[in-house]
Order: sequence, then structure tokens, then C-alpha cells
Amino acid sequence: MSETNMGRVPVGDPIPLRFDPTTKQRLEELAAGIGPRRFGALVRVAARRLLSDPDRVPEALGQARRASADARRIPWAERPLDLDPATSTRLNQLAHEFHTDRSAIVRVALHRFLTAAGRFRHPVLREDARTDLTCRTRVYLNRSTLVRLEKLVGRNGDALTAAAIRVAVRRLLDDPRDLAADLATIGAARDLTPETLGPRTNVHFDDDLRQQLDNLAERLDSDRAELMRLAARQLLANPRDLEKAVTEEIYRGDANRAKLLARNTRRRQTAAADQPAHAPARAPSPQGNPFGRRHVYRFDEDTKRRLEELADDYGPRRVSALLRVGIRTLIASPAAGEDLAQARRADARARALPHDPVTLKLDSPTAACFRTLAARHEASPRDLVAVAVHRFLAAPGNYRQALISEARAAGLDEKFEVSLRPSARRDIEHLADRHGTRLSSALVRVAVRRLLDDPADLAGELENIAPVHDLRPTHRTARIDVALDDELLAHLDALADRLGSNRRELVYLAAKRILRFHHNIEDRMLDEMFRAQNNRKHLLAKHARRERTRRKDRDDTV
Repeated sequence: MSETNMGRVPVGDPIPLRFDPTTKQRLEELAAGIGPRRFGALVRVAARRLLSDPDRVPEALGQARRASADARRIPWAERPLDLDPATSTRLNQLAHEFHTDRSAIVRVALHRFLTAAGRFRHPVLREDARTDLTCRTRVYLNRSTLVRLEKLVGRNGDALTAAAIRVAVRRLLDDPRDLAADLATIGAARDLTPETLGPRTNVHFDDDLRQQLDNLAERLDSDRAELMRLAARQLLANPRDLEKAVTEEIYRGDANRAKLLARNTRRRQTAAADQPAHAPARAPSPQGNPFGRRHVYRFDEDTKRRLEELADDYGPRRVSALLRVGIRTLIASPAAGEDLAQARRADARARALPHDPVTLKLDSPTAACFRTLAARHEASPRDLVAVAVHRFLAAPGNYRQALISEARAAGLDEKFEVSLRPSARRDIEHLADRHGTRLSSALVRVAVRRLLDDPADLAGELENIAPVHDLRPTHRTARIDVALDDELLAHLDALADRLGSNRRELVYLAAKRILRFHHNIEDRMLDEMFRAQNNRKHLLAKHARRERTRRKDRDDTV
């Protein structure tokens, strides 16, 4: 028997398991506190505790699935929907009758349409040719549904997605069927991102434990991996008597049991004797390093350089402590939301891409209508063209005939110097290239004529769409490692949830704020660097002597 094996009896064949990185790390830390190579035994203990009370597993599994779905939900895709007045009224009445919104009804309609589309080509073509669509509303759909719908209706030419949505809505209005049940199961369904799981981990399970796990998984319509992830979370939430349970799991054989347990006790006593008597179990080291796991954040080079210059005033390698002071200051600030909004606006202005210049040519009657509309809404020609192109790209419909007619138009004597976002211009060119070369200008004129025929809610779109710019990607290449304890991370995550942000954005904001407001932070820096109570007075005196020497040397070299 080797010292690392310690006489453990083999427990069976390995089965592959995968955990999310955070759970895996916490399990490894918990196992390391018990002894070397204890991970497999800890996982088996979690499985046995889960199987010891199977009646509570269904409810816990349902809660875990709901929590996972809530964390992985993808935001709805906003989609404009143009309807005739009669259909819009019927849709509103149906939503009021079932105490829901129009988006949920449209989601059910699209689900039914995609499940049993039937012969839809001619209804979609007739729907696309309608001219009485004067009522515009905005609905929220799953992105995967839009992709499937566009792929379905685009098999025979242009993807008439907007017309297909209207066909699906009319079918549902003609035959609601069991709409209440569909609203509960389909209308609330959301797209989910895949679970982020780490690499495979092999854990040995004996035949009896494996069979019990498989029986429970079959009864609950689950699998081993999902049940073991649930067992690991329950174990981490209530880690009672783990050392005794893991020891029992390791030494399950009767042969030499007393001898093996006595040797394990001697090994732990020897390891404890090698540690200094004054060393705390879970406190920062005497050098002032904070307790907590290191996290990597990215900054731009200028911000990192300024942080290092500011941190150098408090001693070597103090950037991590400076960032923690900044994070604590941000968490305690009542104006954190305003600072975040201002930082986002400044970042958007710094990364805004200039618009591409475009020349819009119109005939005299159309140009007069264009000027009248601009004067009525006190808008510039550029803003009107931006809204027109946005509407067109959101619902292009069947534009082929209008594009061909516009390409043959003559008498385009009026010119307007406007501009478009680079991404919008690329999308226009991509659509125009389907029907020929150099038709982008004609397609912009088609979009403008559609806007002139149906201005609809132009005032709101001028406020929300016209000022939008394309943004360059964030360029942050400088890396800083910051050690953050669990309590500080919990406060940071709570602030991120309240402000609709994330750790990365808030840490960057904290760095920017501490660079602007860093007066009188010496006491907080010292508290952050020397958080351990042991030798605190000695460390502070040592730091003061070092600072006096360093400042004296700096003054002598000036």
C-alpha cells in the first residue's frame, strides 16, 4: 500500500461526469481540505446523500431546472408587425380575453404555423400584396423562431417573414382551439443558451450505487449527469460532517480498517504540527495578500498604467488592493447607477463609427414630400433616411418589383447629401446585390418612398433610431489579476443585478472612479492591504518605515 493510496478498496468502474467550472472548483477546494485525492469519495458521498431521501429529489430537480433556465434565457427579439385595423382589433380583444399580451399570442401562432404549415405559399403572397396595413405594433419573439420561419418561407425566393407572421396570426384568430393551454406552455417558452460545463471528470461508482442512480434518473426522466450536478449543489449548500462521511467512503473495507484510520490520524497530526502555531486557518497571509481567489480583468493600456502609478504611492504590487478599494467605494456609492449610465454614454461616444456619406436622388414631387415631412417633424434628411432604411431592413417584404421600377426611374433631379451607418449600408448592398449590381441607391429610394407612404410613429423612431451609431469593439488588452473574497463578490454581483450590468463592466467603472476620486484613501488602502489581525501593528510600522525610506530616496534623486 502506497502513502497516497492508503489502502483504499477499488469501488468500481468510472463513469464520466461534467460540472460547471464554479461547482467543480468548490468541490475540489472542499476535497482538498479533507485530504489528498478525495474528490471521487466526496462525489460519491454527494450521490449517497441524494439517494438517501429520493422523495425530495423531484422538487429540488424542478427548482434547479427553473433556476438554470432563468440564468440562461436569451432576450426576446423585437419585431414590428403591421396589421389591418380589423385584425388588430381582434388580436387586442383576444389578448384581453385571455389576460395576456399580443406577443404571447403571436408566439403561439408561429409555433402552430411551424408545426403544421400546410400550403402557405399563396396565402403568404396574397398577404404580402396587401396595402391596408395601417396599424403597427411591436411583438417580442424567440430568435430561433424567426430563423426557422425565415428558412421555411425563403425556400421559394424572398423570405416574406412579415407576411408569414400575419398569415400565422390570421390562422390562430380563425381557429383559437385550446389557446389557454398553449399560452401557458408555448407563449412563455424562451430560447436558452447551452449550459457551460467544464471538462469530463471520471468518478468510480460501485454497481449498487450506479444502479440506484440510474433507477432514480429513469423515474424522473433525467440522467446521471444532471442528478450528480444536483447532488453536488446540495452538498455544497449543506456540507455537514463531510470529513467523517468521506473517511467512511474511503475505508469501506473491514480489512486493516483500524490500522488505516490510525495512520490517517497520524498523518494529519504531523501535517498540523508542521504549520506555525500562530498561523490562522482562513485569514490573509502576514504579507498582506487578501484572502480570496484571483480573477482576471481586462483594461486598456492607459488605465492600467495610471492604476500602477497611483498604486505605487502605497508600496510595490498594490494594484489589486487599489482596485478592491475602488470596488468597495463603488458598492457604497448611492450614485452608482448614474455613474454607470454616464460611463456607457462616454464609451459609446468614444467608440462611435462615423456614418458613410450617401447621395439620395429623388424626383421633384417626391423631393417636395420629403422636405415637407422633414419640416413637419423638425428632422434632417439624414434622420429620415436612417429611419426609412431601418424600417426597410426590419421588414423588407417583397421589394423586387419596386426595386426594378425604381432602377428604371428618370428625372431624379433633386439631390440630398445624407449618411448611413456602415452596418446598415452593408445590409442594403447585400439585399440589392440579390437582384443585380449597383442597385443600392435604388433600394434606398424604395425605403424612402415606403416611409413617405406610411410615416406611422415617425416621431418616436426619430428619437430612438436616428441617433444610433455603429460601435467599434472594446479594445482592452492589458490584464490585471485581482484577488476578491466571496463576500465582496456577493456584493458586486448584487449591484450588477440591480444595475443590469456584470462584474467586468463594474470593475472597469470602479477603476475609472478611483482614478478620478483618490484623495484621502491612504487609510482605506492600509486597511485593505493589512486585513489580517495577527502582526497588524508590526506590519503597519514596517510599511511606514519603508514608505519614509522610499519617499526620501525619491526626493534625493529629484
